[in-house]
Amino acid sequence: MARPGGNPDFGTKYRFDYGRDEPLKEQVKAQVHPEVKHQLKNLAEQKECTVPDLIREAIDLYLASQQTSQAS
Repeated sequence: MARPGGNPDFGTKYRFDYGRDEPLKEQVKAQVHPEVKHQLKNLAEQKECTVPDLIREAIDLYLASQQTSQAS
């Protein structure tokens, strides 16, 4: 049952916009050593972004390199 006085536009009108053309819908989980996590956090602070942003960028670069190596 909905909360009385709740916002009927919640989740439709009021959404976060992260500046992406397509929203992120899938999740991938990877476990790493604590040292790797610490290094990622430090790098993210230096680049003024988040750790997930770094990981997405690394995955994109890896997939692009695999496509170019397979095309050759």
